Amino acid sequence: MISSGALDVLILDASYKQSLASARRLGRAGLRLALGESRDKCGGTADWLPAFRSRYSACNLVLPSYASAPDAFAAKVVEFVREHRVRVVLPTGDATIAAMAPRRAELARLGCTLALASDAAIEIANDKTLTLELAGRLGIAYPRSIHLEGPEDLPSAVTEFGFPFVLKPTISWTGKSPNRVVPVEVVDKEEATEATARFLEAGAGVIAQEWAPGRREGVSLFIIDGEVLASCGHVAHRTDPPLGGVSVMRESIVVADEVLEASVRLAKAIGIEGPCEVEFRRNAAGRPLLMEINARLAGTLENALQSGVNFPLMTWQWASGQPVHRVGQYRTGVRTRWLQGDMRWFLENRRRVGRPDSVSRLRGFWLFGSEFAKTARYDYFDWRDPRPYIAELLNTAISFPSLVRR
Repeated sequence: MISSGALDVLILDASYKQSLASARRLGRAGLRLALGESRDKCGGTADWLPAFRSRYSACNLVLPSYASAPDAFAAKVVEFVREHRVRVVLPTGDATIAAMAPRRAELARLGCTLALASDAAIEIANDKTLTLELAGRLGIAYPRSIHLEGPEDLPSAVTEFGFPFVLKPTISWTGKSPNRVVPVEVVDKEEATEATARFLEAGAGVIAQEWAPGRREGVSLFIIDGEVLASCGHVAHRTDPPLGGVSVMRESIVVADEVLEASVRLAKAIGIEGPCEVEFRRNAAGRPLLMEINARLAGTLENALQSGVNFPLMTWQWASGQPVHRVGQYRTGVRTRWLQGDMRWFLENRRRVGRPDSVSRLRGFWLFGSEFAKTARYDYFDWRDPRPYIAELLNTAISFPSLVRR
């Protein structure tokens, strides 16, 4: 039960690292907040969901499944807002954004702001087809791409790119699958046919793209009234899945002028207000190619926070109508690591040797092991709020046998 009094923020997607990081920063700013998560993401052990162990959460809200019952999920959020006079609802995942965006006006009538860009901006940012079309009109480079209607179109992709190449869903969250649909690399016709059929079955369109083997770079932005008030760049050294999933090991960097300029032009053209992240990958010639844009707080948030850019506080100030101050600089060379995710990368790499985005087993062992000497900042760890990290370590230990067998 929650004590009496209004709440400032309800942060959704409590199973996401960026939600916990946001809760800690907003809690330290003196805000009263609650954390919420879909029931099926709690895995039947809500008490050990790391974010639910945070000292900064006044209430932990287990919600109906956003996968099987998105209307019930959104209705429960609205009910909670009404009961506790919540001022801001902050979603950090694609599925909750899809569930809550249609309730924006209803929340507003209750005096609550949904901390998101406009529906029009979200529609473009969440659809890779629309994003790439806009990027093309702006002259922003992206990988050579072919839209596929079905497996019968694969021969044109093979002719254009050769193997390996990448298959991407046009949208990550379709509402027809319990999980996000993620890009995959394919190395033969059998893999390409299976992935194409799986994307279509999940309700997503399919894009075939050339594989870019260079490093992954991204920049987080905060924009109000078309003005960039903060930016923070990073390079993702490792991701899970290895092709380009969630970053598990990243480092803050000075953003190359061409990357920053393209990111700002794209975000402004889409009409994004508030936080966003734009991701690029360099090709074999070193040219940055646009991968995607996310109109929300991203999984690399901890790196930005450790580098000196408090995106959650800026988001709160923007959503609650307060002045938002410009952040002129940030620290570079800051390394942050998600240990469980890096462990997954290490084990997955051992099974992927010889495929795109893999390294030899010896190299993988060295990269994973030597990181303990190079990186002191870990996702989930905070000595002022230790219980989420303890829960994360326990979850890692429990999941380790299944990770090894996978």
